[in-house]
Amino acid sequence: MIQKLKGENRMIKRLLMPILLVGIIFAMTSVAFGQASTVTCGISAPLASTPRATSTGHTEPIAAGPPALVGGIYVSPPTPGGGDIRVTCQNTSTTAAATPGVVVLTISLGVPITDSTAFPAGAPIRIAATSGDLAGNVGISAVNNSAGTIVIGLGTPTTTQTVNPTTGPTFSANAAGNTTTSFDLLGVLVSVNGKTGAVIASLSASGGVNIGTVPANTAAGATVQVIDAIVPGIVDPSVAASIPANVSTTLTGGAAVLNSAGSAVGGKNNFTIKITENSVDAFRAATQFNGGGAGVFPTSASSSTQVVVSLNNIPPGLNISGCTAALTNANSSTAQSLGSPVLSQGNLTTAAPTLTVVFTAATDLTIADTLWISCSNVSLGSATTPLPSTPITAQVTLAPTGTPLCSLGVASTTGTSACTGLTNGNIPRYQSLLQPSTPIAVVVFPPSQTTMLVTFASVGAGYNTGIAVANTSTDPFTPANGGAAPINGTITFYMYKIDGTSKVYTTTTGSPGQGLSTGGVLNSGSTYLVNLSDLLTASAYGTTFNGYIFITTNFTNAHGAATVYLTSTGDAALSSPTLILPAVSTAVPRATVDIGAGLGQ
Repeated sequence: MIQKLKGENRMIKRLLMPILLVGIIFAMTSVAFGQASTVTCGISAPLASTPRATSTGHTEPIAAGPPALVGGIYVSPPTPGGGDIRVTCQNTSTTAAATPGVVVLTISLGVPITDSTAFPAGAPIRIAATSGDLAGNVGISAVNNSAGTIVIGLGTPTTTQTVNPTTGPTFSANAAGNTTTSFDLLGVLVSVNGKTGAVIASLSASGGVNIGTVPANTAAGATVQVIDAIVPGIVDPSVAASIPANVSTTLTGGAAVLNSAGSAVGGKNNFTIKITENSVDAFRAATQFNGGGAGVFPTSASSSTQVVVSLNNIPPGLNISGCTAALTNANSSTAQSLGSPVLSQGNLTTAAPTLTVVFTAATDLTIADTLWISCSNVSLGSATTPLPSTPITAQVTLAPTGTPLCSLGVASTTGTSACTGLTNGNIPRYQSLLQPSTPIAVVVFPPSQTTMLVTFASVGAGYNTGIAVANTSTDPFTPANGGAAPINGTITFYMYKIDGTSKVYTTTTGSPGQGLSTGGVLNSGSTYLVNLSDLLTASAYGTTFNGYIFITTNFTNAHGAATVYLTSTGDAALSSPTLILPAVSTAVPRATVDIGAGLGQ
């Protein structure tokens, strides 16, 4: 029994000794870490904060400062690969060196990081300008793209920027009391899509250093603003109400206007879309990114900011051609004095309804520019008549478009990795956002109609009024020779009595009179004959009438006649003038003087 107890005691001792040793080591370590550190680190932005970022941008530089002149053109950021976050550390002890051990610093941005330590080639995320006690002792341990964090190790000199250090740096005694040591983090690009306000970078540490304001460099602290404001890239586009003379002296403002037969109403066969920057540096050539183009992918003119115009509801075969682009600002005196914008194509069709603009020369990054996209010829082409009443509309987005990160949650790159694609890896890159949210009408089709006025009609006390409407859109001249295009349609009567009441009636299946086909349609080449008394009955508008009538047809080239006659004999009592009125639409103002029933419609 005694032997058994002695054996158990020896076993307990064997178990307790390692535990005790670990506890001693832990306690010693705790004491060491419990000592106040004399090293303080902070971050700053030596180039200054980036003034603006585009609210749909996926590759926006941070801490890049304002646009600067490089080689005679404005560039932002002015150095290849983006802006500069500087980490500055100071040993405040004037008598003793500090050995905090391996220090892990984390820079947090609060927005996704969209490049990496390998991409873009020539200007990735990297460490530069290590100085003092940190010379060669800094390496990037990890980039968490989706979380927007960069982990940096301070320690043993590294052979590459992504090797974790094993031995911490020594910060020399600061005899003068004002010596600092620092390094720069360059090339960080972020996605600010859907964000507003400013972007703040914060610094935290795991290891024996303090984070806060550095006494010898009060610009360095625990946080620094790296983007001042996030704003839309463009103002909502509009159809230009007027065209500057330095863009065109022949084009006119407003939407193009075609009637249902495809003829330009009032000669308005062109339109111009006005697209203005919302910030002064939204439109750029490829050479105006990343210190003159370094790190832009692909390195070509197509790497400029692109503007994509998308048209909707183009009737098949309709001709939209002669499209051009010009860029101006308040200081420009001639068209295309800036940016040399080039369109992807000069025509728009149902199958190819978009125009893409690239800037092949430098733009002005100090004043807002306006892009003018004009199409000088809108005509029937091979489209089928009658043309639809739905207008052709347009919306605009900045491009190239893509996603901030690939499905792996890492930066979109090119090459053989799982995260490939020109749109995903492109710099610049934007989230598609069609503006304005309600499309603007660039080509309108006023109702296909003729409007006529019967100045006097009567029913009652032995009188009735006979009305005839002819659809003369079939004629011997043919559209190729200036004749009408055959169109079928219904007829609407707006009846106004002298007592101030009114009634509207549109022909339909079962309408009274002669000449209509199924659905109340008057076919091209036919004539509709009806008594006003029958229209009163069909519209439940009583049995008597004295007043005037507007007659509208949803086909062109209608003509009419109205005769007040004696019901007892059928003899004509009064031939009432039937006037043909100009087109009545929001696109073409109504003339102030009625015109007679001539053929020149």
